[in-house]
Amino acid sequence: MQTITITNLKGGVGKTTTAINLASRLATAGKKVLLLDTDHQSNLSRFFDISAKEDIYELFLGKGKLKPQRIAENLDIVPSDMQTATINFMLIGLFDWHSRLKKRMQENGFCKAYDFCVIDCPPALDMIVTNALMAADYVLIPLTTGQFAYDGLKNILDRINEVKADANPNIEILGILLTMVSERTRACRAIIENLERHGLNVRTCNTRIRQCEAFKQAELSRQSIFDYDAKSNGAIDMEALFQEILPIIDK
Repeated sequence: MQTITITNLKGGVGKTTTAINLASRLATAGKKVLLLDTDHQSNLSRFFDISAKEDIYELFLGKGKLKPQRIAENLDIVPSDMQTATINFMLIGLFDWHSRLKKRMQENGFCKAYDFCVIDCPPALDMIVTNALMAADYVLIPLTTGQFAYDGLKNILDRINEVKADANPNIEILGILLTMVSERTRACRAIIENLERHGLNVRTCNTRIRQCEAFKQAELSRQSIFDYDAKSNGAIDMEALFQEILPIIDK
């Protein structure tokens, strides 16, 4: 199983939208996909109208087997609720706090049952996110072009490098995914120049996710962008992202 962690310290950059549509597209390609909602705001779980029977809290801190809930063909989820907000507190003092998620995923047999796991992270740099990075093969960092947050991005990159150096040498950054782009060339050039100016040597995805009203309508109808309007700019851009990263992640 290949695990993709989607993270950024900023909220509202398209983490959950990216998780929904990337996981849905992998599933329609015949891959068995598991979604993990690790954010106590539960936007991912609410999108799929999934109640937390056996939730991410149980995955982190439970002892028995956990059964993910089926969303669609080839697509399952471990949902979240407000109890997720207590996970960081409960992990304090556990000797394996940093690798708890990876260990529990292995104990539950997820690594053999699924081809891919997509983790939607909270806008934080806490124990949950560290666990998500410890479990990750790849990291995707959505970033809006209109509100470039250098400090937050640098902190995320520093944490990834720490995890890579100390405990997960195989973790790889898929790239910074520019989202909600309205002026492609100018905005993208500004982001790349800012990265270079601050000495951040990190890949930016070739795909840019444009602003698209269809994303909002798709979320209101609880559909992936592909199911809602396959001809929309949003679907075209998400398909481009899928085609860009599939050769990297499908090993």
